[in-house]
Amino acid sequence: MAGRINKKIIEEQIFASKSVKKLMRDIVEKEVQKEKILFQNEFESHPVTQELDGGETSSNNSGTLGGYGNLFSFLGFNAGSKPTAPVKLLIRSIALSPSLPRKSGSKFRFTMNVPSKDDFASISSLPWESGRSWLLDIERGVSGLGAYLYGRFSTSRSGGGIQSKFKYSDRVFKPVKYFSQMYTKFLKRVGVK
Repeated sequence: MAGRINKKIIEEQIFASKSVKKLMRDIVEKEVQKEKILFQNEFESHPVTQELDGGETSSNNSGTLGGYGNLFSFLGFNAGSKPTAPVKLLIRSIALSPSLPRKSGSKFRFTMNVPSKDDFASISSLPWESGRSWLLDIERGVSGLGAYLYGRFSTSRSGGGIQSKFKYSDRVFKPVKYFSQMYTKFLKRVGVK
């Protein structure tokens, strides 16, 4: 004699089980960590990040300045500063919430602590103009390249360049795909809406 299985009762038992929830959380935690490391590596290996990490003596490997000078001195960071460090720290703070998942229809729903794009913008202010984010401006463009003089100047904040009061060249900043693209891909990979 064949018996009938009540799928609804089995499903309710599965979703109510703390051991199943913990197991699911552990599986998802590993996946989130893997994706976070991928995001970190993508950010740290990007030519813009590497150029900024190189300080005032780096070359313009990002191509944003047409090979002239470097982003660190063009953006006017203080000599010895590490502008990408707060961004790296915020990426490292991404984590799955320690709480167990909740039932949502026929799925488990997890909570993640992910900084918003505005959070990243707020920790990446330009040193000479608060309220503007170098992290996002790299993608939109930064004016003033025609008045940027690369070299050693005693009045240089960065130690590697100054802004002249006069435009002396026709150079134009070339925006590049940078943080927004990486951030959006990460959110998509981990299923954050």
